[in-house]
Amino acid sequence: MTPYETSGGKRYRVRYRKPDRSQTDKRGFRTKHEAELFLASVEVAKSTGRYIDPTRARVTIADWMTAWRDSRSDLRASTLDRVQGVVRNHIIPALGNIALSDLGRLQAQQWASRLSATQSPGSVRKIVNVLSAGLQLAVDDGRIPANPAVRLKLPRQSKSHKKFLTHEQVAALADAVEAKPAGEGFGLLILVLAYTGLRWGELSGLRVRDLDFR
Repeated sequence: MTPYETSGGKRYRVRYRKPDRSQTDKRGFRTKHEAELFLASVEVAKSTGRYIDPTRARVTIADWMTAWRDSRSDLRASTLDRVQGVVRNHIIPALGNIALSDLGRLQAQQWASRLSATQSPGSVRKIVNVLSAGLQLAVDDGRIPANPAVRLKLPRQSKSHKKFLTHEQVAALADAVEAKPAGEGFGLLILVLAYTGLRWGELSGLRVRDLDFR
């Protein structure tokens, strides 16, 4: 343990061995007691197999989330596009310059709370889930001891009351569409959409050869 002077006063630097026996140090402790507590925590972590090499956690959130995103070849193209948008628009601008080791739970919670000012509760959850998934890989990879983005306090989603057309209203809508000058045959589309649950993209790609009447 070595004291040294800075413009802000005396600081302490500690030097210790990692599990692989190589040496490293950490500086910036304001008191000798803080430095001793850190050294004790390192020894406990080494003895319990939970030691995290701090050099592996110096990668920034921007670099880590970009690498994580690029590794997700298991995702569908549409899902990957959404994930890329979340990383690019919501995670990197706010947290990108922070090192993995420096992102704490409080900072993650503050970020999530700020999202609520511009995003719906459902969108906030989706954005936070992307960050949490990326950070969980950092935990599994031994870069950080815990995921600071799990179990955050997020806005509740209000249950919306859905209204559905009655059979009579569906029939009236189909008749009204069919009666239009350019609506011939589109009334049938209304009925198929209403009673099969198909999405428009699915229905528009449907062909007669795809149907099995047996």
